[in-house]
Amino acid sequence: MWMFKMFFKDDGEFFEYDPLGMQGAAGTEKALPYLESLLSFLELDPADWEPLLQQATAGLEQFLSTGDPTYTDRMMQTLAELSAKHIYFQLLYLQWFARKATGKIESRMAEELRLRLLPAQLTAYRKQAQRFLERILDIDQVGREVRKNMREAYLFDGPRDNNFFHFEPTPISLGVIRGGDCGEILYPNTIRDLIDFSIRECVRREIPVRRCRSCGRYFPITGRITAEYCSRPSSSGKLCRSTAPVRKWAESRRSDQVFQEYRREYKRRFAWIKAGKLTEEQFAAWHKAAKARKKDCDREIISLDEFKSWLKNS
Repeated sequence: MWMFKMFFKDDGEFFEYDPLGMQGAAGTEKALPYLESLLSFLELDPADWEPLLQQATAGLEQFLSTGDPTYTDRMMQTLAELSAKHIYFQLLYLQWFARKATGKIESRMAEELRLRLLPAQLTAYRKQAQRFLERILDIDQVGREVRKNMREAYLFDGPRDNNFFHFEPTPISLGVIRGGDCGEILYPNTIRDLIDFSIRECVRREIPVRRCRSCGRYFPITGRITAEYCSRPSSSGKLCRSTAPVRKWAESRRSDQVFQEYRREYKRRFAWIKAGKLTEEQFAAWHKAAKARKKDCDREIISLDEFKSWLKNS
């Protein structure tokens, strides 16, 4: 009896599962910031996961046609590699691990179709969920009233637009979660259940999202409504919320230095016209070149020192 469950608590989301797929008790826990699993899933490059799903399907098809367990071994190796790409794929791995271990992979078309159709299904779910973020949760596009946006987009329990995400009954129970608290626990049967659970939690809590002004990725607004930078995990290990304001200040300061150098030289050369050291035509030609150099410096094509040197020697 394999086990996989998901729940939310405070500003985090948690996954507990049996890594062996057979013990029926959680031996592994994975904790992520609130909504991170959904957002990172939507950001996945299909080239990183679709070929692996296709390889797993090919292994299953060969097993069903030959009965050779070598092919299911290869399938499981591929699904294990896929599970390392994202926590959602861990569910898929555990399901097939349990089927293989108990001999429940039968020579039926349904088994084959289950994997063969999954890439197209996940692509559709991802598009629908992305649209939901943009049209229901994006505070800068549709405002902060999540439930109001829901009422406008959904009629009873179905969306007015078929391109929106369709909510369906999910296997949710009530149980003891971290710290002895009680809360809703999802026991997913499909990856779609995980997407559904995350989206509906945003609506239940009325938590909107915003694109980070630094990295451009969506992040949930669980604190200040005016937050502009995210604190989502990145490949560098640094958080935009910590680094972006400092970088913004540094860029502003640098831009001001560039302008001051340019302005100083502009005034000096303009004074040369009155002193008869420079004609208006010569000043206009210099001014045009100086603006182009300033633009290069603003874009960091040339350094501030190089710009200053050019101003001095031009």
